[in-house]
Amino acid sequence: MAREISRSWVVCGWFCVTFVLLSGTGLAEESKGVFERIGDSAKRVGQKIEEKTKAIVKKVEDKHVGDKIERKLKKAGTKTGEGFKKAVKKIDQKLGN
Repeated sequence: MAREISRSWVVCGWFCVTFVLLSGTGLAEESKGVFERIGDSAKRVGQKIEEKTKAIVKKVEDKHVGDKIERKLKKAGTKTGEGFKKAVKKIDQKLGN
């Protein structure tokens, strides 16, 4: 999820940077300040995106999602094994073994 978010923002950032670079080449010197501000804004947006992405990744790591999934899968496997043992016992009882 964090990768999807960061990819879309990276694409947006590249678009902004490309726009600034391509637009700035043919314009007069007095309009340069506008494009510098756009470039600065794009940098700030990129930094905020990076900060938010890092925060999301940290939250996921702090919640130990992988560990929780592992515990649940082990528990499900144990219960399934116990269910099969009970089924085998019932079959053996019915067959008289």
